[in-house]
Amino acid sequence: MKISLSKQALILAGITLTTNTNVAAFMQGSMKRSLTQQQGKRVVLYYLRGDDDEKSPTRLPETSFGAEVVPEGQRPVNEYLDLLRAPLFGWASEEVGTKGFITRISTFYAVIFAAVCYPISGATFTRDGFELQKFASSNLGAMTLVVFLLLRLYSGWGYVGARLQSKVIEYEETGWYDGDIEVKSEAEKQRDRMLYQDSVKPAEDRLKTVGAGVAVLWALSCLSLNISLNAKPVFNEYDPQMLEVLRYNDRVAGVAADQSFNRPTYCDSRYYRAVAGGGQGCD
Repeated sequence: MKISLSKQALILAGITLTTNTNVAAFMQGSMKRSLTQQQGKRVVLYYLRGDDDEKSPTRLPETSFGAEVVPEGQRPVNEYLDLLRAPLFGWASEEVGTKGFITRISTFYAVIFAAVCYPISGATFTRDGFELQKFASSNLGAMTLVVFLLLRLYSGWGYVGARLQSKVIEYEETGWYDGDIEVKSEAEKQRDRMLYQDSVKPAEDRLKTVGAGVAVLWALSCLSLNISLNAKPVFNEYDPQMLEVLRYNDRVAGVAADQSFNRPTYCDSRYYRAVAGGGQGCD
């Protein structure tokens, strides 16, 4: 079995690398053996199994050294590792890259658009001739969910980044009422700083860039929906003011009849059809 350790593994093991360090060359000979032996000391390294490193699966470490008094789940490095394992948060990681991240976000948008938003729009715009309005409203709904997703991803990565950059670790021993602070050692600060620069900051920058583009698209989606609704307004026969006008204005009542194709006005509303006892006269 061939074992090769990545730059991230060496950072988690507390070994300083410069930007010009060749990881493969560094891991030759006795240094390679000494590092792999550290796995029994709760320093679980990031490694790849198999003959071809590029094709073999990646295994994340379970923990790293330092901050023994801090509960494992509250150590910044472990919070970073937990973040990578959490659903969706790994999309913004360096391993996925910008292209892979955009691909995943686009897939998420397409699934939400087709499976959630368009059926809802179809139930809202039930009459013929409102295909543009259906598309525009579905697009805005899906883009809004993408914006919320990006905000959630950025809040998670930003929190971990702030924890890694801090010189102290704020933690709770058993609950909110017994919080404490642990000062990081120099080795821990160096490791966390390198991990932030190598893995977390690129993810934050990626989220900012993609988020800015999505924000522009969301604004354009709002504008397109507004334009489509103004181009062909939806007649709301259930508006209280409109119902009051229908009582004494025969002309408006005639327009309402034309808009409803001379059917009962409750036919386009599932709620009012149920109130009317099933929608008699709508077929």
